Amino acid sequence: MKVLILYYSGTGNTKFACEVAGLAIERAGHDVTMTTYEKAGDVRLEDFDLYCFAAPVYEWAPARNVERFVRSIPALEGRRAFIVTSSAGATGQATPLFARMLEDRGLTVLGDHNLICPDSWGGTRRWSAPHDAETPTPESVRELAEFTDSMLEHACALEDGRAVSLPAYRVLPTGLFLLSRLTRAPGRWPRLKMGRKRVDESACTRCGVCVKNCPAGAIALDPYPAFGRGCIACWRCINTCPVDCITTIIDSDTHYKGITERERLLREAGL
Repeated sequence: MKVLILYYSGTGNTKFACEVAGLAIERAGHDVTMTTYEKAGDVRLEDFDLYCFAAPVYEWAPARNVERFVRSIPALEGRRAFIVTSSAGATGQATPLFARMLEDRGLTVLGDHNLICPDSWGGTRRWSAPHDAETPTPESVRELAEFTDSMLEHACALEDGRAVSLPAYRVLPTGLFLLSRLTRAPGRWPRLKMGRKRVDESACTRCGVCVKNCPAGAIALDPYPAFGRGCIACWRCINTCPVDCITTIIDSDTHYKGITERERLLREAGL
């Protein structure tokens, strides 16, 4: 099969999860292409047999830019997909929301998996940062690889006309679901959620990393970073700033720089 992995990753957690899935796909003898949603225009979606849609969980839902992308793609009637997410724990209604969006594009969703990773949300880093080394584990990485194997098996079985038990996704109107929809509403929510961003101009080198990394294109250098209304409150600009010069009033000043034990985790997971 030809498998396409599409992902967005704020600080590398979701990208790492996709790398694990990609290694499992290659190990099983299938062809895999991995690209970001931003660069999805460089490939023909119709050329693939199976899709992995991946996203970090923000406010108990798939990242807002991922939601926008999925709703914009052409219908892929009769094609199959599976979901990979990364989060620090609670996922709320992220998976059923994601699945329903994919089903609306004609895709059959074979399953989903969430990889627990360090917390990248700036407001809680003061408590979560000491636990960064605890996740992910070799066992959780191995479980993700085994899940990917099962998705390949399901896709092959369906292609051969064999029956497969598929999950039924239902979005429940919980408080977390309603809050996730509120955060997607236009307006000032990102500023309220993150607090007003501040730039230490004495530390800023005007390198443009924040501008390049912003998934919403909401940052410009003028001559220092200036933040527009399109912000989706992902904290990527704060976490990836090389000199940590961007902060907010609720920021813990302990910024997440990504998984540091990548090679060890893959090795101990047998990948």
